[in-house]
Amino acid sequence: MLNLFFVFFVVLLAGCSQIANNTDPMTSLKVESYGIDQVIFPIDCSTVVCSKGFANEGFIWMTDLSDEALRGGTISNGQIVQLQLLWLPEAGKTPLAETSTNFVIEHIIVSDDEVGIYGGGGFCWPQGNASTGLTLDIEDATVAIQEQSDRFIDLLTPATVTGIVRSKPDINKSRLIEAAAQRIKNQ
Repeated sequence: MLNLFFVFFVVLLAGCSQIANNTDPMTSLKVESYGIDQVIFPIDCSTVVCSKGFANEGFIWMTDLSDEALRGGTISNGQIVQLQLLWLPEAGKTPLAETSTNFVIEHIIVSDDEVGIYGGGGFCWPQGNASTGLTLDIEDATVAIQEQSDRFIDLLTPATVTGIVRSKPDINKSRLIEAAAQRIKNQ
C-alpha cells in the first residue's frame, strides 16, 4: 500500500511540473463591463507573443487576426491587445497590492469596420521574461474607452480585465502586430 501511495505521489508531482512548465501561448483574459448591460467579452486570441521592451520589462501582443490581415489587408472585425509590463513586483521594494499599477493595456477592437480603442492598467503577477516567455496573472485591471470612430458602440466602459496570459517570444510577429495596431489607429 505504501508503494502504491509513493507511485501516486510521484505521478502527481510529474503532472504538476508539466503544467507549471507549459510554455504554449494561451490566454484566459476577459473584459467584464460594469455598465448597464454588464457584458463579458473574452479576449480570445490565437496569437500571443512577447518581445523585450525599452525601459520596461517587456510587451505581450495578442490578436485574433490572420497574418494576411496584419500585413496590410482590410480589417473589418478583430482585436489587437498590447500589454506592457512596467516593473516586476519585489517584496520590500515595490507595492504588492492589486491597487498598484505595474502594467498597462491597450485593447483595439474592430467591429464592422468601426474602431474602439480601450486603455487602462492594473496589477499583475509576472512569471518568466520577454526573452524566454512571459506569463501575466492579471487581477482586476481597469479599462475604459479612449478613442472611437463615429459609429463604434462602446458596450464595455467601465470594465475590468482579469485572467492569465502566457506568451512565447517572437520579435518578428510582435513587430507585425504592432505595425497593424498603428495602422488601425491612424485610420
